[in-house]
Amino acid sequence: MSNFSLFPLTLFVLVFGLSALLGVPPAYDVGLTWGALAAITGSTLLYLLVAYLVRSWAAARVVAGTLVTAGVLAALYFITQFSHQNYPETPALIQRLGAITTLLPNLGLIYLHPNAVATLLELLLPLAAALVIASRGRWLKALLAAVVLILAYALLLTFSRGAWLGVGAAAGLAVALALLARLPRRTAIALTFGVLVLAGGLVAAAALLGPERLPFLRSTFAAADSRLTLYRNALRLGTDYAFSGIGLGNTYGMVYSRFSLLIFVPQLTYAHNLPLAVWLGQGLLGLIALLGIGLTFYSMVYRTLRAGEPDALFHGAWLSVTATFVHGLTDARQYVESPWAMPMLFVALGLAGALARLAFYNVPAVLVPRHLARRLLVAASVAGLLLIAGLTLNGTLRALWYTNRGTLDETRAQLTPGLNDATKAALSNAAEAAYRTALELDPNLPNANRRLGNLYVALERYDEAVPLLEKAAATEADYQAALKGLGLAYVWAGRPDDAARTLARLRNRQDIINELWTWSTYRDEINQLELSQYASATAELLSRLP
Repeated sequence: MSNFSLFPLTLFVLVFGLSALLGVPPAYDVGLTWGALAAITGSTLLYLLVAYLVRSWAAARVVAGTLVTAGVLAALYFITQFSHQNYPETPALIQRLGAITTLLPNLGLIYLHPNAVATLLELLLPLAAALVIASRGRWLKALLAAVVLILAYALLLTFSRGAWLGVGAAAGLAVALALLARLPRRTAIALTFGVLVLAGGLVAAAALLGPERLPFLRSTFAAADSRLTLYRNALRLGTDYAFSGIGLGNTYGMVYSRFSLLIFVPQLTYAHNLPLAVWLGQGLLGLIALLGIGLTFYSMVYRTLRAGEPDALFHGAWLSVTATFVHGLTDARQYVESPWAMPMLFVALGLAGALARLAFYNVPAVLVPRHLARRLLVAASVAGLLLIAGLTLNGTLRALWYTNRGTLDETRAQLTPGLNDATKAALSNAAEAAYRTALELDPNLPNANRRLGNLYVALERYDEAVPLLEKAAATEADYQAALKGLGLAYVWAGRPDDAARTLARLRNRQDIINELWTWSTYRDEINQLELSQYASATAELLSRLP
């Protein structure tokens, strides 16, 4: 029987599941949380089932084979229905390839988003490749090799550069480990380091040359620029809700639009980054759990590679998780296609854990490290005490805590459906009081200045909003919620020159101009003629600025 313990990894998986439960109360509409909560709860249970009930190599191969079989069926549907699914953002070359292999008429069963398919395939490709290596028999190997080719071709059709990067990183790690096993240690390390330097140099050179000199990478540059802007905005939004998050489930779209972009319709439905998505949806505890999963998982991998007797399938399982984590830096489909994307990741985590335990089946107990769980518990206790001490003694942390309380009240006041005017007013008053308490603790905290300033704009207290937003914009010079908030405060306070100069610093100037004309029309329709004139004057000034 194996003497290897999965407790450290399991502990953080359970905390991750707990953080999902704690992510329900902060949501402005609890009804938006149930799908993601069910997916995370089910994923946690699946992890436990696979990690602790898979007790033999044969059972592990059955689990991996089942996953790969389901994946290849999905891949075949995606391939044979590609042209019917209408993916306009896919390059012409891939469109042509996809048209050639669209072999079936339009079945119309389900729409498959390319990034969602990529999230599935990146996880299954390493597993399928490991099954090829681990299988016996010429015909079985040939069949599994064909499966690998189908999965790889489907991944190509997705045009998911994040998934390509994830699979590439997993393949690079596999090659590096093979070199370490076959070459002298120094030679293997030097070769691996040289490849990393070369790859980094190519990326740096591409960044320096830019899209004008590398037109074939123009779409990649545009996507990278858009994502970086999104990440900056989402990170700032996350600091507003630093401890609780905005709430689990489909809460992101309206919260991001209303409080980061200052618009009234949803633009993006999720943060396109796994750590940010977890932090926003499940709060600080969820983010700590995700980081803990990563730490304990790769500690388990390291110990297994160093002291265990892993087979090829273990390598396939942990490289599958790695591909998903790398892709998670640029996307987070687990929070969009939650019913199957989230469980797949946790099944892979559980399978890697089960295979790690099997790898220590014949290893003497003295060789198995047994103190990691104790150290983790001590570290977690110390971190918890430090957080409590910080919230008690540190003014900025306490200010962030009160800002977080205010954001939850303000979000409910503005976004919860069906509230009457009295309830909205009470929530807005509670938010204002919390922001004021935060500013008493730290008068320079940009989050509290910005949120209170924009709240005052919403409450039509424009003169009070201006100094708060001026202070926030001085610190958050690249954040739309601060700059646009200040610009609009200037507009409604009757300072169109200051408004135009401020709004000109935003990148989407024409959108702002169009929005100002819309505001002008709206104010005119509700008989706020002076405010209508301020908006139109600002729009004209902004259109004339260089």
